[in-house]
Amino acid sequence: MSATTHRALRRLPADAEGRTLVEVAEVATPPLAPGDLLLAPAVAGICGTDWQILRGLRPDATPVLGHEGVAHVVEPGDSGLEAGALVTVNPTHPGDPSFLLGHNLPGLWAERTRIPAAAVRAGLVLPVPEGADRPRVAALAEPLASVLYGLRTALATTRPAALAVWGDGIVGRLARDAWQRELPGLPVLLVGHGADAVHPHDAGLPHLLAALPSPAAVVIATPRTGTQEALTAVDRHVRGTLLVDVHAGLPAGRIPLTAGAIDVAALRADNCGGTPWPPRVHRFDRPAGPLLLHGHRGVSGEHLRQAVGLLLGRGDEEPPGEGVLTHEVDLAAAAALINSVLASADRVAGGRRVLKAAIRIGGRP
Repeated sequence: MSATTHRALRRLPADAEGRTLVEVAEVATPPLAPGDLLLAPAVAGICGTDWQILRGLRPDATPVLGHEGVAHVVEPGDSGLEAGALVTVNPTHPGDPSFLLGHNLPGLWAERTRIPAAAVRAGLVLPVPEGADRPRVAALAEPLASVLYGLRTALATTRPAALAVWGDGIVGRLARDAWQRELPGLPVLLVGHGADAVHPHDAGLPHLLAALPSPAAVVIATPRTGTQEALTAVDRHVRGTLLVDVHAGLPAGRIPLTAGAIDVAALRADNCGGTPWPPRVHRFDRPAGPLLLHGHRGVSGEHLRQAVGLLLGRGDEEPPGEGVLTHEVDLAAAAALINSVLASADRVAGGRRVLKAAIRIGGRP
């Protein structure tokens, strides 16, 4: 790295099927406008959304992904932060869609990342405690913050008697842990493909869903291609009051449910970045009982701070997400891991299923 360039994990042009590979490349360090902040990422995560972008399932344009992680301040501008301070970045601006870190702006898979002045003024760059640059904390803080957002929304609405988590990836496993931590003894049904989960096409799953006591909460944490199937199944089989956190993304348009055709994508986007509070929860009447539907985009700074605190493991309780971080790699190894997964039909690297991977970039001012 020189004064004017740095290394980044950069996407190559997509192939005919929309898939892309990545490479470690020397790229220009961006010039700063007044009020901008320059960061040196220390650790960044690879999440399910990143995989969707890399597989051509989302149109996000930036060549450098990465919206989860922890960094050191290089050029503080007028942020009030000190050079060298350890920070995390809230990747979603609640009122400005032009800032979506690692989606439409270059993200944290690089030795240097510019944060525009508008995002700095909005308080999206947050100081974090010493130790937050550990891979497990840095890579899991943002997805755990998103889980906490959904959990707080649900508990502001009702106190569930049981929980079903549909999707046993990063968010699904964090959700199971966070809900059980908040509500000790809560019965949890995990639906997914792991050995400890009920397979989505298991013949006994409808009976397990129907047996959930009311009110039942459901967190849908599937890839966006599986969201509608999961929502349709829980709507059909869960009896009594059903509270659904549509955590996963899904295409726009109405979905036929027993309460009628509902534009779930639009309702999911009603809550953004922690606003409004209390969050909007939409009620629909269905033959089996009320459907309470909610979701969100982005998280608040407070959600991120709570997530970092939980992952640092202060106190006697075990931090959530045990076993979720499956791979730790540097930039070069990250390129090899990503390209290997993209060349296969599943998310396996080194003989192990890739849940959360952390990229150790080690950036310093």
